[in-house]
Amino acid sequence: MITSLVITAISASDSVSAGVVTFGSGGNAFNMDFTTIGSPGNAADTTGDPNPAGAVSYAYQLGTYEVREDMITKFNASQSLQITKDTRGVDKPATSVSWNEAARFVNWLNTSTGGFAAYNATGGVNTHITPWTIADTLDYNASNPYRSLRTNFVLPSMDEWYKAAYFDPNSGNYFNFPNGSDTAPMAVASGTAANTAVYGGQSGPADVNQAGGLSPFGIMGLGGNVWEWEETAFSLNNSSGSSSRGIRGGDWSDDSSDLSSGRLGYSPADEFFSIGFRVASLSSSAVAVPEPSSWVLSLMGLAGWWYRGRRRK
Repeated sequence: MITSLVITAISASDSVSAGVVTFGSGGNAFNMDFTTIGSPGNAADTTGDPNPAGAVSYAYQLGTYEVREDMITKFNASQSLQITKDTRGVDKPATSVSWNEAARFVNWLNTSTGGFAAYNATGGVNTHITPWTIADTLDYNASNPYRSLRTNFVLPSMDEWYKAAYFDPNSGNYFNFPNGSDTAPMAVASGTAANTAVYGGQSGPADVNQAGGLSPFGIMGLGGNVWEWEETAFSLNNSSGSSSRGIRGGDWSDDSSDLSSGRLGYSPADEFFSIGFRVASLSSSAVAVPEPSSWVLSLMGLAGWWYRGRRRK
């Protein structure tokens, strides 16, 4: 159950923390930080891959950090489904988690907090999902049969991930790299300095909160550290549960091109040592905290920014 949820006011730059949600209970509780991705209605980037990309008509939240190993461990201890993962350390990004397993983790985030599953997942933990159909009256969305209409926590779509990485709400520009620049960030093994990322032949991923500088929205590790699953099929056609899914962002050993233009496709059943994921939230309003002593600030209006096109060298 949710034991705490704090929503802070949104600044004009849309780059402050949206809140911290606690999932699980007792010794199996863990916190997940979310950051608001504002500037709803931004225009798409028409110079990237795929083309167009990044237009999102609504405000949403994205995990400030990649899902870490400790979260999967506590998920496994909380219910019967068991997700596989690598074991580099509790704060390392959870890798060797398939798309199918990540979808079931996200479903549990929803159902364990009283919400509705995002994905039509049945069978074993690594069984392909079945897209929602018109018979699923409350869930079916013709524009994206993967994702339920009534869910909250999801895997980020191609556009949601792309916008969070490459769009700068302050300038209205798309940039080549997830540091608000057309110049590649400095390659580092770990740390939080601005304009740095974990890539370029490092020995392994950094802890999720030491994965380099932030994107313009305030998200860490969208470039480097580990590749991340998109919700969206690599073909962009979300019609088959067995379709390859997009991955994005590059990993600790890749060169800078993977932080920018790289998008690959893998089977949703693949468990690969350099692919992790993060969670998005579609919640658009504050949720009251059960404890009387807790407080919630109302969400402020979001200021839109005119799109000026993604600069290319």
